[in-house]
Amino acid sequence: MRAGSAQSGRRRRWERSAPLPGPDRPRPLLEHLEELRTRLIISIAAVFVASTAAYWFTDPVIRFLARTSGGFVFIRPTEAIFTRIKVALALGLLAALPVVLHQAWRFAADALTPGARRVIRWTVPMSWLLFVAGVLFGFFLLVPFGAKVLLGFGNEAMKPLISVSSYVEFTGAVCLALGLVFEMPLVAFFASRFGLLDPALLSRNRRIAILAAYIACAVLTPGPDPLTAVMLFIPTYLLYEASIFSARLGKK
Repeated sequence: MRAGSAQSGRRRRWERSAPLPGPDRPRPLLEHLEELRTRLIISIAAVFVASTAAYWFTDPVIRFLARTSGGFVFIRPTEAIFTRIKVALALGLLAALPVVLHQAWRFAADALTPGARRVIRWTVPMSWLLFVAGVLFGFFLLVPFGAKVLLGFGNEAMKPLISVSSYVEFTGAVCLALGLVFEMPLVAFFASRFGLLDPALLSRNRRIAILAAYIACAVLTPGPDPLTAVMLFIPTYLLYEASIFSARLGKK
């Protein structure tokens, strides 16, 4: 009995000292830092390659933006080349974002529970798709319409003379803001999951939200044509409904 008890005690001590199998195994700090360095190198390389390839598409992007403003000027010798570099970096970041998000998820996966890993596995690609949808919506719809409204305030005493860098920065700010706004369904999902948002409240206030959204779209769009306001209102309304649906999923 004593020999069996001693052998059992040695087995328990060995099990406690043995490394844990799988991703939950504790790792030293240097190993974490080495993995972080590897993930950062992969992410930076992906952005660099994508930005280099995107440089060849900068002229079509700038020409598309110039159609709304009537053309650009540049007032510094380096403005034209640096604007092309900014556009290429923006396109490269957008294209390489899946790789960056995947590397971040791989680095953080070891510290997550299996349930959290399953949630993040579909959250990462969904967040990228929503962000891209917001950027495209801003680039092809809101920026042209907003530019027409803003340029319409000019008169004979104030004629627009727009530098290419200022317009590109304006476009980037609008697209970034809309990309973040389009993350609302995911935010609603997690807010409902943690008890911070009640989907029933969103449903009860649907009529008020629809009216407020249409009024905002009508104010932001130029001219009396209601079709333009409807074009902006439809994705806004769909985004609100998607937030209600995702909040209900998070509540379950």
